[in-house]
Amino acid sequence: MSFLSNIKFQYNQKILQDYIKSGNFNDFFNNIEKHRENKKLYTQLLFTLGTDVLKKTDENFFVSKLTWLNSFLEEDLNYLEKFLNFYFQNYKKNFYINSYEEEIVNELNVLQKIKEINFNDFVNFSYLYQYLILQKNDDKDKFLKNCSPYFSSTGQLNFSNISLTRCFLYVLDHPYSVYDRIKKSLDGDQNLARNVFLNLDNQKSFKKVNNVEIENIKQGWHTHTNSWTGSNVLNVHRGKVILKKDIITNPFDTLSSIILHLIQSGVKIELNYDLINNFISNNPTTKNEEQFDISHKEKKFIDQYVGDIVSSYNFDY
Repeated sequence: MSFLSNIKFQYNQKILQDYIKSGNFNDFFNNIEKHRENKKLYTQLLFTLGTDVLKKTDENFFVSKLTWLNSFLEEDLNYLEKFLNFYFQNYKKNFYINSYEEEIVNELNVLQKIKEINFNDFVNFSYLYQYLILQKNDDKDKFLKNCSPYFSSTGQLNFSNISLTRCFLYVLDHPYSVYDRIKKSLDGDQNLARNVFLNLDNQKSFKKVNNVEIENIKQGWHTHTNSWTGSNVLNVHRGKVILKKDIITNPFDTLSSIILHLIQSGVKIELNYDLINNFISNNPTTKNEEQFDISHKEKKFIDQYVGDIVSSYNFDY
């Protein structure tokens, strides 16, 4: 940092720190946004002070907060995503659906080109990533697909907070089905499938998103499921668990309940049964999506980890 740049940073940091001391968080963010054109200064100020401010407040800074579409496997969100696209487009709503990781990469690349996001970045800057996403197109309803577990770290830093999140949906499939699909994707290798499904080796893994290497936040299916379906997370973030079997066997009531949950959470949309029926007629679900083929030995091994969850959700196949 040059001498003049450092002086400018210190001067603006002092102004922002005064807002923090007085609890004037709205003016804090209004002031910091005035520097957005100076990307270097804006980034320094936001990443130095922003997380602590977002941890301290539950104020509504945004016209529209984030709605999360969560699952262990992203493919389990396909039908829900297709439905929401259809429903909102018919209402000509200003909205979009995208993956959380892609949105992070897009927003960070606006400020400066990045090559990687590691585990610590993902956890420590979670609030700031979501803040940047919300600052873009503030009038849009933003739906983010996410396969990471909910986390709470030291220093009262969670995956998200109520000033950033409107609500979430969690699509939950039977663990046998999830395991079976993972196994099939690995050419039937049971050991690899168990490892992916339960995260037995706890090894780092990475994926590329728009040429940026992102470290996955990995947890086994059981830990991932419990992280999003715990009573505290459901209550604080207005969460709703959607059983995939209910989407398949009773799509009308299930999709209707999803729209109702969004309305109750503050999304400005109406419940239109004709529109839901129209979607289902053109996008029927099939019973064979429930089928899976795993041995008794595999079930016995998996049940050590998932048995309590299976019982609590009354999975009957």
